[in-house]
Amino acid sequence: MATIDLAMIAFYFLGMLFVGYLASRKVNSVQDYAIAGGKLGFPVLLGTLVATQIGGGATLGRAGKAYEVGIAIGIASLAYALGLFLFTRLSPILRRNQIWTIPGALAMRFGPTMRIAVSVVILMAIAALFSAQLIAFGLAVVALSGDGGITYTQAILAAAFIMVAYTVVGGFFAVAYTDLVQAVIMVLGIGIMLPWLVMSNLDGPAVAMAHLKPSPGHLLGGMGVMFILSFFVIDIPAALVDMSLWQRNAAASSDSQMKTALYWTILVYVVWSIIAIALGIWASVLIPELGIDGRGGDAAIPELIVLYMPPVAKGLCLAALMAVMMSTADTALLLGGTTMGFDVVQPLRPGIKDKTVMRATRGTIIAIGIIGTLIALRKGGIFEIMLLTVAVYVSGIFFPTMAALFSRRATSTAALVSLTGATVVVLLSYGLRKIDLLPHGVEPIFLGLLASVVLLVVVSALTARSSVPTVRLVDRKAPDNLITE
Repeated sequence: MATIDLAMIAFYFLGMLFVGYLASRKVNSVQDYAIAGGKLGFPVLLGTLVATQIGGGATLGRAGKAYEVGIAIGIASLAYALGLFLFTRLSPILRRNQIWTIPGALAMRFGPTMRIAVSVVILMAIAALFSAQLIAFGLAVVALSGDGGITYTQAILAAAFIMVAYTVVGGFFAVAYTDLVQAVIMVLGIGIMLPWLVMSNLDGPAVAMAHLKPSPGHLLGGMGVMFILSFFVIDIPAALVDMSLWQRNAAASSDSQMKTALYWTILVYVVWSIIAIALGIWASVLIPELGIDGRGGDAAIPELIVLYMPPVAKGLCLAALMAVMMSTADTALLLGGTTMGFDVVQPLRPGIKDKTVMRATRGTIIAIGIIGTLIALRKGGIFEIMLLTVAVYVSGIFFPTMAALFSRRATSTAALVSLTGATVVVLLSYGLRKIDLLPHGVEPIFLGLLASVVLLVVVSALTARSSVPTVRLVDRKAPDNLITE
């Protein structure tokens, strides 16, 4: 890269730290740190929603899978977009009941034991999610730096330090405002400049669009029907129990602003997915050697930038790639911290000072940063890590959460058994797949969700008489405090 590209990257890093510092000056309470005091305005709300939804999985991971299977991977984007649309119906229910965390919601309905159990699952998933974003970041930097001497390890360590620093200092305000800046950079660099230059090298838009068509007889790109169905089974529930959406829902200043921001986010997500998929397919035409030289499809977008972006534009695109990963990774850090501080430490020690909660939150952010970095150093496929992470999270949490909100018959014992059983089933299923003992076409997410709903229904029926009746959350009177019950 040219010196000016490196200068732009350095400026981007410093800019994120500066924005985080400015945002930290808005933090005057634990509510400010966790959810911006419930007063986030529309521009920043939209920016943080968009930036979080189009992270490394939806960009490098989606492009990498499109490199392998073609345009059929777009079905996954439609599945998650549908999930986001359904969340627009869940959003006012959560706001009316002043619910902003899943462990808090489950504790309201099923008791404190459930809160701790689900918090453990969430923290495991968040560490994996953070590591996936770091992997995407490291691959992008190495590809773009070329002979610049930046190693994968150096890139990951630098990114982790920057994100941990501004998240620890500024909390949700820092995450939201940096997300807004990152969203603008993403759209300019990867959403507009890169596709235009790549299409120019494919002899224009008409030829480029022709490459997007699946080859005869390969409409699904080699993906099985069950694998495609798993997109809907995973992504729709994933959107409904996406803690980043719950958190931003509580941070919004009004119901109408949240609803409008969600609709715009759905539109941007779909368009962004189309762009990422197109870039992955075009990379398979322009750089066919990625599939055989060890770099893999996940490097498609970084390699396109290396080959087709001129100086200055290359620096902007690298900053955009950083923004793609960092916007989701910093959210993961904050969610991990607030889960520990507000859903574990505070309930276990009633009456503790806000400073103690803040210390626990910030300490957890640092710990997740370290654990995620160690996982990322071992590398791995971004798309596959994201699938495993979401499968574990969704299998264990979706049905108990929906039961807490809407079911009159679910019991505390059943919810805990459902969470534990589904998590174990998914992990065992992935283990069996690794050693080729899982039947072909069987997706672990199906087994996990099946185990979850069966255990929830059966155990609820067995324990209904001995359990104390509880009120489903949609019928519950809203608590007086947004952070604690």
